Amino acid sequence: MSYTLQLWEKPVDWPWPTTKKEADAQFERVSDSAPPGQNPKFLEWGRVLQERYPEAMDVWLDGSEDGVTEDATLGFGINTRTEHWDAAFNLAWEQATLRGLSLYDPQSGVHYLGNGDVPEEPDLQVRFAVQARERGDEASAWTEYRRWAARGNPHALYAMGRALRFGTMGQRRHFDLAAALQVMGAHDAPTRQDAQAFYERFPIEAKGRIQTLMARLKSASGDMLLTIVDGERKALDDAFTHNEQMMLYTRKRIEAADALEAIALQGHEVAAFQYALEVVIGWEEPNYENARYWCQRAVDWDHEPAKRLFALMHERGWGGPVDMALAAKWNAAAKDQWQQEQKLRQAREEAESPGGLSLAPMAPSAPAMAPVVWTGSVTRDLVGWFAREGNPHAAFHLGTSDQYGRDGGLVNLAQARDWYAQAAEAGHADATYNLGVFIEDGTGGPRDAQVAKALFMLANTRGTTRRVDDLKIAPHEQGPVRALVAALREPGRLRAVLREKGLGAGASPAVAGMGGSAGTAVAGGAAAALSASDWGRTGGAPAAPATAAPQGPAPARSRGRIDDREAEDDPADDPRYRNTTFSLHLGHLALVIGAANVVLLILFFKEGASFRRGMAVMGLIAAFGAWRTGRDFDWAPAARAAVAVVAAIPIVGMAVSVWMLVRAFRGRV
Repeated sequence: MSYTLQLWEKPVDWPWPTTKKEADAQFERVSDSAPPGQNPKFLEWGRVLQERYPEAMDVWLDGSEDGVTEDATLGFGINTRTEHWDAAFNLAWEQATLRGLSLYDPQSGVHYLGNGDVPEEPDLQVRFAVQARERGDEASAWTEYRRWAARGNPHALYAMGRALRFGTMGQRRHFDLAAALQVMGAHDAPTRQDAQAFYERFPIEAKGRIQTLMARLKSASGDMLLTIVDGERKALDDAFTHNEQMMLYTRKRIEAADALEAIALQGHEVAAFQYALEVVIGWEEPNYENARYWCQRAVDWDHEPAKRLFALMHERGWGGPVDMALAAKWNAAAKDQWQQEQKLRQAREEAESPGGLSLAPMAPSAPAMAPVVWTGSVTRDLVGWFAREGNPHAAFHLGTSDQYGRDGGLVNLAQARDWYAQAAEAGHADATYNLGVFIEDGTGGPRDAQVAKALFMLANTRGTTRRVDDLKIAPHEQGPVRALVAALREPGRLRAVLREKGLGAGASPAVAGMGGSAGTAVAGGAAAALSASDWGRTGGAPAAPATAAPQGPAPARSRGRIDDREAEDDPADDPRYRNTTFSLHLGHLALVIGAANVVLLILFFKEGASFRRGMAVMGLIAAFGAWRTGRDFDWAPAARAAVAVVAAIPIVGMAVSVWMLVRAFRGRV
């Protein structure tokens, strides 16, 4: 028994059919045309099929089994009694599409066009995408679904919505888009029921967003629909990236923390993972149950670090009951995922390297592990885990805990300094300021006035909530301080610069990786070296309360407040830190002279006295410029000298005005 098909090629100047009626008309015109001679594409197509499935391609209607024919169409049949007849049909369609040839199925009246379209058969249009998914080629499947979604194929729209809902085909979740695309692409009773059930799970305000998004998508066509989809997805990723920067910019931290939850609610696994920390350190009272909830959401969305933390939560009983079986399960899942990611990374490097050989070092089977001593304080242990993963907000929180002996620990200023350095290196504004205070005062390690000033300048640009007033930077210090600021702000360089300066920072851990068990977290060298009294107590016993530790003060001091210790260590007593007469007083003097010049010119104004009016304007400009220069330590010496020359103009104007005053007085006498 054979399944017959017709192979044909439309002329180049004919448009591709978009409906079954148009395809039928074109096929009839080609069939009725005079024999054009042998089509070489038929020969190529027939040779591939005959070599791959010779037993299936045994019925030829209009030519030989090698595709030899003078006609404009080639009729053939596939033996359906063979084992691979369905695969033979798929190969015939695939090879025809590669050559721009079309297949016509007279039994069903379906046209498989050479551009991949199957008019009025949406399920067959996405057949290549379905096959790509079946063989594990997620990237090709996503590309194929996008192609047909742009043409309004409901199967493709629904498949894209499912991918954005469950994070499949290598795509990050976006629940608003997923709901909109699923509702638009639902094409039968099961898909409509599934799409509607998912849509009903959204709150009222979210449904309004989805309806607006659907209206935009329905009004778009072709590539514009894909542009909207890509724009919405990029907007979510950009919002998360911007939010991360805003949280480091301390003045906007509360606003950014509120936005983090909204991003997590869209299915962003990293945002959900970070929000698990935020509900512990960003609220007035830590909410461990909520932290466990958000960690589980990130686990459900396949975030590997969240799986490791979730295992620890079950083992340590953070935010819920202890469950060692679940701890082992999620730790094993995290380990498997980590190994898979390493294999994929190695494969990508090999594909991108010359000759297919990866030049990168082989990844270890598991990263280095260091034992962690638990303190028994849930806040300190949970935040400490995030800090060892490199989270700057957790590192800053631990810095304040060690500085003031909070969260069940003792005061440890050296360790607080290291945590502040880790957070400052990641861009945390208040951590940068606090580190500057420590280095200025020599707290927890050596002191260095220039490095402290550079850190204060950097903290100010990063948006610290602390006041940064006049830093009293002498002219000869401006160049070195500017160079320090540039070095300290380089990504990943702050602690290295401090070590080069002999300031001993940079020991706090920030290594992310896999742990061998749920009770063992990955830590850096310094975390492994911490003693039980520094980090906690072995076995999870609660730490003894710190009797002498202050609990009330804020983690960073205001530069505008002078207490006894600040007065004792104030570097202003050192002549090196005093501003010179030029930098401090010239601007003030020029401002006074300029103001007096204007008053005198107004008092003795005469018609046509354009010179005096010009002198008044120039006097004001020069006086303001000189005053501003005297206050700005960051200008180059050449620029300061140029403005100083301009500042001489008010003095000349003053002399002219006084001379006019003397003449007027003599005339009256």
